[in-house]
Amino acid sequence: MPLGKRIICGCGCGKKVSRSTNRRHRTGQAPRTILASQVLDGGRPAGPDIHRTGRPRKIPRVDSAEAPFSLPQPLLHENASTSKEPTFMQADFAQSPPSQLFDDYSSPDRTIPGSDDCVQPTLHSQRDLVELDDEEEPVLLAAVVGGDSDVDGKDEEIADAEEQYQYYAESDEMLEEFEREMAEIAEEITDEEIAYLRHFALKINTHMSDETFEKLEFAFPESPFQSYKLTRSRAEFLAQSKPVPYDCCVASCCCFVGPHAELDACPYCQEPRFDSQGRPRKRFTYVPMIPRLKAFYESPSAEISKNMRYRGEFKSEDSIIQDFMDGSNYKQLREQHVTTNDQCLPHKFFDDPRDIALGFSTDGFCPFKRRKKTCWPLLVYNYNLPPEIRFWVQHIVCIGVIPGPKKPKDFDSFFWPAIEEFLKLAQGVRCLDRHTLEHFWLRAYLILCFGDIPAMSMIMRIKGHNGLLPCRMCEIPGLRIPDSRNPVHYVPLDRSKHPLVRTSTSAIKVYTPGSLPRRTHQRFMAQAREVQFARTNAESEKLAKQYGIKGIPILLTLSSLFFPSSFPYDFMHLIFENVMKNLILLWTRGYKGIDEGAGSYEIAPHVWEAIGAATAASAQTIPSAFAASPANIANEKASSTADMWSFWLQYLGSILLSRKFRRPIYFQHFIELVKLVRICLQFELTAEDVQTLHDGFPNWVLQYEKYLPIQYRQFNLSDFLCRLYYQFKPERLPICPLTIHAVLHIPDNIVETGPVWTSWAFPTERFCGHLLPAIRSRRHPFANLDNFVVASSQLNQIKVKYDLFSALLLKRPKTAEIPNSFSHKDYPTCVLLYPRRPSSTIPSSLEPKIAACLATRFDKNISIVRKYFSMTMAEQWARVRRLGDGDDMRASTLDFNSEDRRDATFIRYDQLVDIHENRRRVAPDSPSSRTRT
Repeated sequence: MPLGKRIICGCGCGKKVSRSTNRRHRTGQAPRTILASQVLDGGRPAGPDIHRTGRPRKIPRVDSAEAPFSLPQPLLHENASTSKEPTFMQADFAQSPPSQLFDDYSSPDRTIPGSDDCVQPTLHSQRDLVELDDEEEPVLLAAVVGGDSDVDGKDEEIADAEEQYQYYAESDEMLEEFEREMAEIAEEITDEEIAYLRHFALKINTHMSDETFEKLEFAFPESPFQSYKLTRSRAEFLAQSKPVPYDCCVASCCCFVGPHAELDACPYCQEPRFDSQGRPRKRFTYVPMIPRLKAFYESPSAEISKNMRYRGEFKSEDSIIQDFMDGSNYKQLREQHVTTNDQCLPHKFFDDPRDIALGFSTDGFCPFKRRKKTCWPLLVYNYNLPPEIRFWVQHIVCIGVIPGPKKPKDFDSFFWPAIEEFLKLAQGVRCLDRHTLEHFWLRAYLILCFGDIPAMSMIMRIKGHNGLLPCRMCEIPGLRIPDSRNPVHYVPLDRSKHPLVRTSTSAIKVYTPGSLPRRTHQRFMAQAREVQFARTNAESEKLAKQYGIKGIPILLTLSSLFFPSSFPYDFMHLIFENVMKNLILLWTRGYKGIDEGAGSYEIAPHVWEAIGAATAASAQTIPSAFAASPANIANEKASSTADMWSFWLQYLGSILLSRKFRRPIYFQHFIELVKLVRICLQFELTAEDVQTLHDGFPNWVLQYEKYLPIQYRQFNLSDFLCRLYYQFKPERLPICPLTIHAVLHIPDNIVETGPVWTSWAFPTERFCGHLLPAIRSRRHPFANLDNFVVASSQLNQIKVKYDLFSALLLKRPKTAEIPNSFSHKDYPTCVLLYPRRPSSTIPSSLEPKIAACLATRFDKNISIVRKYFSMTMAEQWARVRRLGDGDDMRASTLDFNSEDRRDATFIRYDQLVDIHENRRRVAPDSPSSRTRT
């Protein structure tokens, strides 16, 4: 179609336009080009308006009507056709903040989804303004708003639309070219900026106060120190990420977003939102995760790029569970299309190897010893990274800390900003792959949520361990203690002796571990909706008590999660913080005032004190790589961590508890738990291992409640008839808490979500410990936490984006040469450390022993060794260090070691017994070996 004669526009924009357009520009009557469907919808634009200068104009974000406790539906405007289907472009604009409209509106695969199936992506980007008819001529789908309505100007208007389309295409190309240029100069960060970043890293890593940091300028006048405010502004500019503050309740009940955005007081405690001067009384700081996820692909580091390809290049092996990719949930997602707001998108989960799998965890921790205040960090884990670095603190994406002093009553309101980002990531955000210099649509999906039982109950909006249906995995009903005011419900498998069950005709008297009434995703959603949309509050509360579900959790808006299988029980809290501690309380008569009854499991106090002393003494000879130093479990229970209990259960308990029970069946029951735990903690599990867990945990729980099964009848009859802990007495119901029942679901959780290490809370606990030093003041503890989280997030993002891990390490790298040491290329894993003594100090009595050692080492005759070896060639070194965070092995005669210092020195050897020792001409034969330490 001819464009007609063009002239330079007289409004000053410098563009060539038609005469009629020039006239309207000069008179301020420039038309706006919008889609025809928008005119039918009332003129609301679905894309960026066109300013008269030809530049895109920002559209203010329009909030939609929102259902309580659920994400607001996007502004989906219906077309004039009978299909009434919303367009992707309209949904995309409705969900995107104004600052990202221009970045995200040109997705190459945003098309109109069908009502029954998903459509294939289109190859066009800006061609949404123009369609092609049967003759493949461009036909404008636009309406002219304002200006003259003469028919003669129609051609000019079409030409204007084509011109505007050309501008969009050129803008896309310019934007992509600009991002490529920025990526190319990313490595060219100046030495001055690196110097300021070192100062910034020093302050963050050492938790230095602002006052101390300001003094560094005067302590080191030769260094280019600046104020912390300027240093942080530089870091914020380089990270290109800013925190977003949200008003929240002063008691941390809720965050004023979504359905609470317009409230002036907390809907739960009625505390006012603002003070007398109109300022918010408290704020929750949200740190966006999208810029940090994009930084992994924008980084020039080849190592980071390789690590991010771990998930995409992972190959599953038959009958082996190695990672979450071997779980049934992940495999099921790979076959499904992504859906957001009930709209099916054209791509499937993890279609692109660059798609990121994410996990979420949270846990309440007390910043002070008096434990009167609590706060909740919100942590996102990048599951695209290899397991060995996945849970490093520097790779944990903290998106905020819910401030205290109390547990939030509306967790969904604090998680609202994260859900908005997850929905954007499900559709895709523009990202530049630094290594291929090409743009792609970065997508990320939340697939796992984990934490302790109270945290998961809060996230899933379920009653939890105090509800009538306390288990989140199945619908087994709980029982209360008869004639007691205790509101807690307990879940024994055998409840035949309970008065309520015994008199009921419909109640199940004995549950079989292999046929528990499992919850399903569809049933969970239906029950949550029924509770949420009940007609009255009384009916809603009645249904919530019946189902154990309080309402619709905001996480149900994410199609990547399955309720409840995407929320596995946290192995760390379950076993090491609950089951193990409860067993010890039972053995020491400290479990809720309940005695041993007809059992014989209590350990004498003096025996338990000896066990505690032996536990503490073992710390001096245990290498630090195994665990933290074990404490005296008899006297220092408060200092015993989950990490310590893990080590005690696996390595010390089986030795220290041997022959300490009056009846050996209790020790054998404990050993069965140790075997199951060791299988669960393996990095890889075979089908045989999983089957062992499927058989082992039900047997262990049955033994816990009843007696040993028939395979243990080698014990005497009185042992066999002894009922271990529960003993079928209703008044002993507290011995059967939810944590004992929950171990029955561990095998299913492994099959669905992968090994237990993929979803345990050890990294979360470690990150909480990482936050504690940031609290420098009791007056503003949560403000200090927010400042530290924001600053450390920006620092980590800069390290990733500009590959500055080595430059900002602030310590000697591991590969650097250790001073006063000796290394040899034939022994790359070890290095000798000072003090050193020359050969003249070596006793002559050692010469034959050294010669014999060399003869054995190199399989030579000792006479040949003595011919070439002399003591002048030998030196004495005090320590041998294993490189890679290894321990130091010390020579007792050269290196002094204090009593309270851990000594990891030990020698392991295999003593081979030659059965032909007296027949020298016969080759040695060692059918067996013994290992000694």
